[in-house]
Amino acid sequence: MASIPDPELGKRELPRDGHIEEPESKGRKIRGINWIVICASLYITCFLYGLDTTIAADVQGPVVAAFGHVDQFSWIGAGFPLGSVCVILLLGTLFNTFNMKWVYIATVVLFEVGSALCGAAPNMNALIIGRVIAGAGGSGIYLGSLQYLAIMTVEKERGLYMALIAVFWGLGCVLGPLIGGAFAVSAATWRWAFYINLVIGAVSAPAFILCLPSICLMPDVPRQEKLASIDFVGFVLGAGMWVSFLLAFTMAGGQWPWNDGRTIATFVVFGVLLALYALQQYFAIFTTPARRAFPGHLLRDRTQVLLYAVTAAGTTSVFVIVYYLPIYFQFVSGDGALMAAVRLLPFVVIAVAVNLVSGSLLHFIKLYKIIFLLASVFLLVGGGPMVAYLKPSTMTGTIYGLSILAAVGSGLSMVIGYTVATLTTKPEDTGAALKMQNVAQIGGQVIALALAGQIYRSRAIANLQSALAGHGYSYDEIWSAVAGTQSALFEELEGPLRDRAIDAISQAMRMTFVLVPVAGAVMFAAAMLMKWERLFGHGLHL
Repeated sequence: MASIPDPELGKRELPRDGHIEEPESKGRKIRGINWIVICASLYITCFLYGLDTTIAADVQGPVVAAFGHVDQFSWIGAGFPLGSVCVILLLGTLFNTFNMKWVYIATVVLFEVGSALCGAAPNMNALIIGRVIAGAGGSGIYLGSLQYLAIMTVEKERGLYMALIAVFWGLGCVLGPLIGGAFAVSAATWRWAFYINLVIGAVSAPAFILCLPSICLMPDVPRQEKLASIDFVGFVLGAGMWVSFLLAFTMAGGQWPWNDGRTIATFVVFGVLLALYALQQYFAIFTTPARRAFPGHLLRDRTQVLLYAVTAAGTTSVFVIVYYLPIYFQFVSGDGALMAAVRLLPFVVIAVAVNLVSGSLLHFIKLYKIIFLLASVFLLVGGGPMVAYLKPSTMTGTIYGLSILAAVGSGLSMVIGYTVATLTTKPEDTGAALKMQNVAQIGGQVIALALAGQIYRSRAIANLQSALAGHGYSYDEIWSAVAGTQSALFEELEGPLRDRAIDAISQAMRMTFVLVPVAGAVMFAAAMLMKWERLFGHGLHL
């Protein structure tokens, strides 16, 4: 889930690459109806970004039922953050280098093109490509909205306007599974879960073109010099690293056996690109230390590294539950996509609500270490029993209760990493700290969905093969059953055999949810290593 910096962030002046420069005049320059139209259009697109973050969670089954290729199941969820993490650092640089208006419009167009491709996709590969493109555009919508409001507002109002981004994004996240599930069971079909972005986006298009101001933070620098300052080598290596990682963990054990040459080659490519990226960034090859894509110098900062870990852990807990709890209810309770989305609401609503108030809680407690310790405990208490006791006989209310506990932990850790990162580093490194948090959050989502998909797919197939052994079902039929109860195999299963199959899926789901307490354990360990440091007051080191 995209995190929004705390309002306190708006009270600090950021460096050129950290986005904020205080307006020279004491008041906001844009007012009246023009200001209302600009804000409305920015918030609408942030709503769409939140919507697409979770909308695919409840259309995975119908998509696989339509296209097959259950081996590519995890790409439906992971493709969107993959597009985001591949370009988010580059987009941050572009927003700070070129005319923000046209960079922003370009990202909106990219998002809409990706959504259109998803809706019209003739096969699974086209849909995956569309998800990646939409994710790339969505990250620009998020960054651009923050950038615009940070620059166009004055200090005393900046926190409110930036916090509203979280409200609209959170609203999109809450409604995403419901809207996706509703379309999946309607005559419109799951395709309109993506087409809806085109309809809503069209409403905002005139405002972007006519009302958004042209802002350039480097107006006097020639275009060629701007292009030369961008670390294109670093951005390409970083994107290649993420793509090869997801490709390796998605294809391995599915389309490609683990010992297949293609699997081995993909892992080798990932390792080589990771090494080249690290070396290129460390030695600033084809760039300068100030212009390199990833702020690697912050890896020497203990607090920043630990914040990276807790943000990634919090993201992991969110998306594993959002994408796999609906699948559990579809199998065990026989729910349709819409009802499965309704059952996800307690988790999503609580997570978003706690997310929105976590900044205020940090202001009250002041010791950020305490916040992360509390978050980790909630993840362990909610996620641990879910792994141990989740089975077809488990009461629905118990599952709701455990998911709510995990939601509190997730919500507490989604936002404040941004705030703490900016307040515990040097002023000149504020922008770099925000970059690290962006990568931790979106990269954590990619890693979480890749690992969860691999665990679920491999365990579900192995369990189903054992449960259905001797009943004449082929490997391909068992593969298709992993997609959901809409598969041909599950539709024909009856009685004890169906119960055994459901139990097999339930066991696989328990193994998938193990990532939640693991994330809690990682967060707890990282929090224990943090300083006893008080924010918004005199420092306290024990």
